[in-house]
Amino acid sequence: MTTLPTTIQEQIPLPGPVVSHAPQAASKGLTPADILGMLRQRLVTIIILSILFSGMGVGLFFLMYFKFPKYSAQSLVECISDAPKRQMAVTPDAMANDSFTRFVQSQALYIKSFPVLKKALQDPEVRSTKWYKNIDQDRHLLELQDDLSASAIRDSNYIRVSISTAASSDPAIIVNTVVKTYLEEIKERASSVYRQELTDYKREQSGYKDQLVKKNQQISDFVLTLPAGEAFQQRDQLGQGPLRDKLSEAQRTVQYWELQVKEMKSLRDIYSDPAGMPITPEDRLIVENDPRVLQYDNQVFLLEQELGLKERQFGVNHREYKTMKNRLVEVRQQLEKVRSNKLRETLDYKSEQAETAFLNATNMLLTAQEKLQQVEAEQSDLDRKFSEYVALLNERDLLIEIQNRIDEYIREIERIVRERAAIRVFQAVQASPPLERSFPSLLLLPGLVILGLAGAVGLAIGLELIDTSVRTPQDIVRHLNIAMLGSIPDVDDEEVEIENVETAVRDAPHSMVTEAFRTVRGNLQFSAPADRIRSILISSPRPEDGRTTVATNLATSLAVSGKRVLLVDTNFRRPRMHRIFKNVNARGMTNILIGEATLKDCVHHTDMANLDVIGSGPIPPNPAELLGSDLCREFVDEASKQYDHVIFDSPPVLLASDAIALASQVDGTILVFRAKENSRGVAQRACSMLWHANAHVFGAVLNGAQAQRGGYFREQLRTFYEYQYEEEEGSQRALPANEDKRDEDDD
Repeated sequence: MTTLPTTIQEQIPLPGPVVSHAPQAASKGLTPADILGMLRQRLVTIIILSILFSGMGVGLFFLMYFKFPKYSAQSLVECISDAPKRQMAVTPDAMANDSFTRFVQSQALYIKSFPVLKKALQDPEVRSTKWYKNIDQDRHLLELQDDLSASAIRDSNYIRVSISTAASSDPAIIVNTVVKTYLEEIKERASSVYRQELTDYKREQSGYKDQLVKKNQQISDFVLTLPAGEAFQQRDQLGQGPLRDKLSEAQRTVQYWELQVKEMKSLRDIYSDPAGMPITPEDRLIVENDPRVLQYDNQVFLLEQELGLKERQFGVNHREYKTMKNRLVEVRQQLEKVRSNKLRETLDYKSEQAETAFLNATNMLLTAQEKLQQVEAEQSDLDRKFSEYVALLNERDLLIEIQNRIDEYIREIERIVRERAAIRVFQAVQASPPLERSFPSLLLLPGLVILGLAGAVGLAIGLELIDTSVRTPQDIVRHLNIAMLGSIPDVDDEEVEIENVETAVRDAPHSMVTEAFRTVRGNLQFSAPADRIRSILISSPRPEDGRTTVATNLATSLAVSGKRVLLVDTNFRRPRMHRIFKNVNARGMTNILIGEATLKDCVHHTDMANLDVIGSGPIPPNPAELLGSDLCREFVDEASKQYDHVIFDSPPVLLASDAIALASQVDGTILVFRAKENSRGVAQRACSMLWHANAHVFGAVLNGAQAQRGGYFREQLRTFYEYQYEEEEGSQRALPANEDKRDEDDD
């Protein structure tokens, strides 16, 4: 049984579902595996370029090492600013640090200034150096400024002064001379600069003294306008005198009367409604103690006594009893009336009292509020005066502080002028002759080798990236977003001799090419159900891509597996089937499409079981119209019923519309791309044309894939034939040709 090696099966991508009509965005991102594949394919180029670039780098290194060496010497200069700080205002620490950094940087720039370097070049020791003698006249100052380096060391007080020369004895002499010249120049410069500054600041000091005298007089005049008892308190207690106490008392009074008004208003609201007015026991006592109420109450009591006597004497039906009873009722009614009137009078009196109390409280509240407003106005005026007073005091304090700082600064300037030392600068580390060359360093040698390797790798990857041709199955999957049915290796890389590649499956059943077509067959059968892959169109973007080769070998492979296959030549512009199958009838597809013949009349039975062929027939003047006709659609339906698979060979998609017309009538299309011949843009346009024609695309076949180093088939070919040879040696016989079909069934 013939089985693909594990390595081959892992590298052949299985197709996904049938691609939809509309094109989809393809992922174009490179993966680490893609980059590794590029490096493997360009391994020879990388090795050659690495050797070339590394050799050039090593040669350049030794050239500089022996012919142009550099010796360096350096000195450290410590700078400590002794200049007085111009603190005319409060300066944040960050600004102070930044100022010191700029100070050190400015000193580094001054070391490389023309006056310092020009004076240093006049030193006899510098003139005796080889560096000075090897430079043309009038170029020494410019060359020294270019070669000398003076830079401030970050987060320190040091300046690094260095130079590199070809002679080992020169750099220390030049650096030490420049530093010595700089130290002399900086002292001379300090004294002259600060003399003029001393004059200016003394003039400024006199002006601030005059301003301070005027400010003190202004404060004295303003104190006279302040209220008594307020002017001489502490500055943070201004405004806390008698007026502030008076204001607090007025505020408390207003709060008290606001509470009283609120209570009186609530009481007034209660007594303003007679129906809802509450009657207290005191109110009832006042009513009962009224003289009239007492009088009527005594009458009722006496009449009740007499009525009792009449009842005992005469009985309840006697006239006198009834008269007495009526009299008692009248007196009782008058008693209730008097009580009601008295109660109403009492409540009215209380209501009037509540109203009067409310009005009195309101008047008192208004009076208290007016007094509060008056006190607040007085306090506001006093606060404004206090603010002005405090502002005057602050201005005076600021003038005093500025004057003190100017006095201190003037004392510092006088000291500088007297001692001629504005900046304390000294040579912390003196330059010494170098013990070894500084450039080129031996550490640069492996760096150049690595740089050469990196350049070779970068150039190789660049060559791969600018190559836009379709070369590998990964290119098809990534850039076209269609299924990959298989890859056909280049015949030149085959170890088995194949005389005619169009019949490779029949002539060389044990070759790698045949195995690749079997893979295409297997992947096609797994791409869709059997009833969805009956009619198949084989096409390609351009000529010479191998459409006919794929069509004939795929048909042969399907026939060998036991399927009844019909191979139809619909390439009316350049037919090929009559050359591959010698006995193909002169009548063919053209005759069927114009109605002169039927499928049965044009079928040619080949020497292979299950494989029939229909040639193209006479070349028509209008192939696209014939392939888009109803007769063509009827032929596809009829052939699909009689055969398991009907395979159509067509012209290129981008050169003729024949393939587009037929693609919409078959179950699906297989696109053939020749490796390194089709660009990605051409392949994408071919897919786009099929999608716009509502054609299904089963997948793609990469034809002519070369077994280059690191390429797709290098490992496959080697592994495949090693496996075949080991199998033959183990069984001591070659696989018979008549077992090919059984092996395919086992696969």
